[in-house]
Amino acid sequence: MRYLIILVFILIFLPGVNACKDIIATNDATAGDYTLFLKVRDPSRPGLQVVCMVDKGYEYDYYHPWSGKEMHFVTNHKYIGVATKGDIPPNVVKAGMTLNDAGIAYGDADSPSYWINPTRYAWDDFDWIRYSCENASNEEEAIDYLIDVIEMHAPGVAENLFVVGPERAYIIEADAYHYVIKEVNGVAVMSNYPKELWNKRFLKKIFISSSFDKTFEGDVRKGKVVHLGSLLGVRIINIGDDWILARQIPLGEKVTIKEGEGKRVGYFYVKLLNCYGRTARVSVCYEYYAWENEIMKKIQQKYGFITARDMMNWSRLHSSDLNNLRGMCEGEEKAAMVFKIPSRNANVMGMGWFAPDQCSSIFIPVHIAAKDIASQYKNGEAAELAKELLHTFGHGNITQHFQKVENVLIKENERIENFVLSGNIQNASTIFTISDKEMQNQAYIMQKMYLKADDKERDAIISVWKDDYLSTLKNIKNIICFFDGEIKKNLASLASSISKGRVEIAKEIKNDGKALQEWEKGNAILSEENYEKSIDYFINAYKKADSSLFGKHIESSLLIKKRSDYAAIVFGAVIASILLFILIKRRNNTG
Repeated sequence: MRYLIILVFILIFLPGVNACKDIIATNDATAGDYTLFLKVRDPSRPGLQVVCMVDKGYEYDYYHPWSGKEMHFVTNHKYIGVATKGDIPPNVVKAGMTLNDAGIAYGDADSPSYWINPTRYAWDDFDWIRYSCENASNEEEAIDYLIDVIEMHAPGVAENLFVVGPERAYIIEADAYHYVIKEVNGVAVMSNYPKELWNKRFLKKIFISSSFDKTFEGDVRKGKVVHLGSLLGVRIINIGDDWILARQIPLGEKVTIKEGEGKRVGYFYVKLLNCYGRTARVSVCYEYYAWENEIMKKIQQKYGFITARDMMNWSRLHSSDLNNLRGMCEGEEKAAMVFKIPSRNANVMGMGWFAPDQCSSIFIPVHIAAKDIASQYKNGEAAELAKELLHTFGHGNITQHFQKVENVLIKENERIENFVLSGNIQNASTIFTISDKEMQNQAYIMQKMYLKADDKERDAIISVWKDDYLSTLKNIKNIICFFDGEIKKNLASLASSISKGRVEIAKEIKNDGKALQEWEKGNAILSEENYEKSIDYFINAYKKADSSLFGKHIESSLLIKKRSDYAAIVFGAVIASILLFILIKRRNNTG
């Protein structure tokens, strides 16, 4: 009977399989004068993940969290957000992470509790975030608006809330009746569990551990049960020469742990330090305490030099990268966004890198100043494509390829941002709209090509992404002749998009229409399916536009020669491989 009662309680408070993960890095920890915030979303509202833009002045109706009476709301700050398809305008926005035009980013991670508004009108985590995001003009106001929701006892769910601005960052652990605010200085990582409010989460305290960070380290023998001041525990079933067999009690699966290894055992993380005879030395703690420490080890290695690229990499960590603890990347229909918030001009330069599935898609830029987002990322097409890529290639198998594309996008995005800051900030909205949308289109084209190509073709099309846009365009020119059909067309479309992103900015900002005319000629030739010839026009158009915007690039002839030699070697090898593959393929087809 005792075990039956315990089992009932376990089933009641057992958390769901989804878990959001959040990482904050403030100015001291980053590589520049900016803060970074990563939110990995495993949504409680399942479906394809999209990014949306909500303009200042947008109006909508929503209900009071207790009476259900209709209330009218006006959006006082423009914001971008990531939500499940269908949870965007014209419907009420249910975004799990947002960034507004005051440079304030928000995220959350559910922390199950019974301290909630029990009515059917209770506000969820998305309502909580939206209420603050659309109103707050600085970090302090953001906190105040979030507390207003608590003081209304509105929330129907307990949350860990994350507020990250240009100057300060905070984590708020809260439910409908309690809250604790903690400022972040440096770095912080958290998921779906309480820390400061552990004592308010009675079931966790009674069943799992007396505190979040309680740890046992000591010698154990066969049959020993380790408790962390709680009812549940870990029994050591057997001890071998260099292994132990452990199980959570009263119920749980048997887990074999080798010396020097750690594994999850129910709600606990057990590490076998060493074995000697009939005795073993083990460490036991709450699984998420171990998880947090494991993530922090990786973050601390980059402290003071953390970039958006690092955040992207961390979003893709799997359980195997974290000593068998929960991965940052798991399941499907998830999403990740890395917000980058500069200390100055955050209302213009604030932005995020969005991936509709960080394990199977390319991160794309979205600036708060931009006027629009490519349709594929708003309507779910990009998320659907990412899902198909995940099903085809699995977890972690295409990340290295997509990182090559991202490296060029990151570099070119920095060039555009520096251009905006060097006297063009009044035109930021126009510039970022053009640049962002074309980068988004390029990522989508690449992912479509990657899905349809065979192994050799994938290696070739990924290899075009080198150094910067101009190098990439030249590389496309070098290999396009070896393809036919849809891939050849997509390579030309990719070149067109890269060129278009520059020539349109040159036309709008410098009133230089020559590059645009050259691009239009190339596009006309592309429409006639003369794909190889179109590339020459796209390269010429890009060079003219780039020169108009940035001036001529002066490089030493030696450096140019070295780069040319290196490119020739690389692409000679690539082309030789493709030719060999094509010849073999044709011979097999005719045999």
